[in-house]
Formats: sequence, C-alpha cells, structure tokens
Amino acid sequence: MRPIIPRVRAPVRLLMYLRFVRFLLWEFRWPLVVFGTLVLGGGLILHHFYDHGRLSFARACHAVFLMIFLESSLDFPDEWYLQPLFFLLPIVGLGAIADSVVRLAFLVFTRKQNLPEWNRMLASLCRNHFIVIGAGKVGYQVIKGLLEMRESVVAVEMAAGAPLLSELFDRGVPVVQGNARMASTLEQAGVRQARAVIVSTSDDLTNLDAAVTARDLNPDARIVLRLFDETLATKVAGAFAMPAISTSQVAAPAFIAAATGRKIYQGFQLAGQQVHLTDITVCTTGRLVGMTVGDLQSDKRINIVMHQSSGSGSVHVNPDAEIALEPDDTILVIAPMEPLLLLESMNQPQQCPVHFPAKLGVAANSQPGGLGGAPANAPAVG
Repeated sequence: MRPIIPRVRAPVRLLMYLRFVRFLLWEFRWPLVVFGTLVLGGGLILHHFYDHGRLSFARACHAVFLMIFLESSLDFPDEWYLQPLFFLLPIVGLGAIADSVVRLAFLVFTRKQNLPEWNRMLASLCRNHFIVIGAGKVGYQVIKGLLEMRESVVAVEMAAGAPLLSELFDRGVPVVQGNARMASTLEQAGVRQARAVIVSTSDDLTNLDAAVTARDLNPDARIVLRLFDETLATKVAGAFAMPAISTSQVAAPAFIAAATGRKIYQGFQLAGQQVHLTDITVCTTGRLVGMTVGDLQSDKRINIVMHQSSGSGSVHVNPDAEIALEPDDTILVIAPMEPLLLLESMNQPQQCPVHFPAKLGVAANSQPGGLGGAPANAPAVG
C-alpha cells in the first residue's frame, strides 16, 4: 500500500516514508509479536523435543511457519506433550494473520475514503510543518501558497462537509477534523512538531482561543492569526507577540485601488516605518521616460527592487543606477506613500513640458524630468 504523502522536498519525503513504515510496524506490533513468538518459540520446542529425526533450529522454525498455514512438513508426533502444539499453532497463527489482514483492509479503506483516521495518521508523519486552521477560502489560498513553496501542510477544519476539502485531499493535504480550540485536535495535527500555525477561520474568538492553545502546546512555533477587528489585532500582536492580520486592514488597499483605478499597494513595516510595495508601468508620455534608476533613488526614500525592460523583456533584480527607463518598462518599487504618490503623478501623461521646483533634496535643473518635485498642477501631498 503506497501512502499519499504531502508534496514536500525529496529528503523530507524519504523521512516521511520511513516514519510511515515505523507507523505500520507500530500499528501491527501485536500480530507481529504473536507471529514471531510462535515461529521462534515453536521452533525451539521442536528443536529440543521432536524425536522423529533431529531438527536444526532453522528447520524447526521453518516447519512451524508452514504449520501455521496448514502445510505441515513434519509427521504427527507420538509425544503427547507435542500433540497439542500441532493443533494450537495453526489456530493462534491464523488468528494473528487474520487480525493483520483486517487492519490492513481498514487502512486501505480509510485511505480511499479519506476518513479521519487516515488523515490523522498522515498528520502524525509530518515534522517541521505548517498547520492551517480553517479550510475556508482564505485558508485554502494560504495552503495553496505554502504548497507552491514546497512546504508540508496539515489543515484543521471542524466542518466535515466543507466545500474545499476535496481540493485539499486531491493535493495530498492531511485534514484533521475537529475543534481547533481543543488541545487534542491540535495534538492530532502535530502541533508540537510544527514550525508555524496559521489561524484563518472567520470567527475572531475561535482564532484567538486556538492561537493561545497552540502557543501553550508549542512555545517555539510561530503563530499567525486572522482577526476582523483591527483594534483587537493590534492589541493581540502587542500583548501576545503573535502576528495578527486584520482582514479589514488587508482588504482596504484593494478597495481603494479598485475605486481610484490605482495599483494595489501592499503595506508592511520596515525599520519602524510603514512602506508600500507596488509595480509601476512607465507611461509613454510621462516624465519618468529617460530617467535612470539612480535618479529615482536619489532622495533615499524610493527603492527600485526590480526592473523589466519592455523591449528585450529582460528582468533586473536590484537594477543598476545607470539603467534608463523606457516607455512601457515595469519597475517594482518600495517606498512610503508620499514618494509613491509623487512618483505616480510624474508618470501621468503630459501634454506639454512641466517645470519642477526643487524638492526632496534634488535640484530642479539637475535632471530633465528628475524626481525634483511634484508638477505645478499636482495636488499637494502631506
């Protein structure tokens, strides 16, 4: 039976197969112990007491092995104390074999039906993995992103009929069904061996309770939780030292971008300052045409992390300062909001030449169209 192992790196996959073998040995430990005791113990008895020809220990063990399957290679003994052995060995041995067959059939059935027992077994194989609590739309996107990064993932979902469970099963993701607020459910997901726990259900109380429980069970794991209340998210992040993602705060840039027609600004904290990441396509008639990467980065607040040429299609990560921008080039920018708005205003189509006043520490006549300041008709920023 070939186990469905989550898609992970090759060395980790090998370790998981070894853990699966260890799990099978533990699952079948009693039938194996009984079978081994019968073969070795019965062989030892026949080796010492069977008088119809002297038997070596290896041959006696082989004879007991055949006897269990009702294929005895020895004559029935005349010794009364050996006669019950010839009757009991097949009965006990076949009982152990039947127990193993039933266990194996149950494992095959649980695998094909994706029953909770099979998923709990797969989760027990994972080490240094990610646990995603909540297999809804947000949780599914998180899991999909982690799988694309070739990480091992275990999902926790309370609703047995969640619509996206079949998608997770198809991707080989173990799904532990149960209430994530209970320590036993997180234990089944392997929280003590997990690298991080991402709590993404749609209920703030459940997310907070599950996050605190996970922290208690594994203080070394990184806990990230989703909260709708922005104020609560800020307090939780400060009090519990756990990253708390406010859904409203994350969604706000997308709504603003859709309403204003701008790009979506992805905000994050860098060295204690709120900065944003966005991409800008150089307008054909905008003031950015002809400027170099160094011109844009001269005020030390704008950082160009990537440049894609529209002509050759080549991509430059951390591009050189001498690279000049051409129409329809794309740049990936990290900067605070004010410089980004200034950059955006400079990229607007121009009908006639515009003179820029000195601003941002760059002389107005240092570069034609340089980042010396906002256009005269641009709205004030600040």
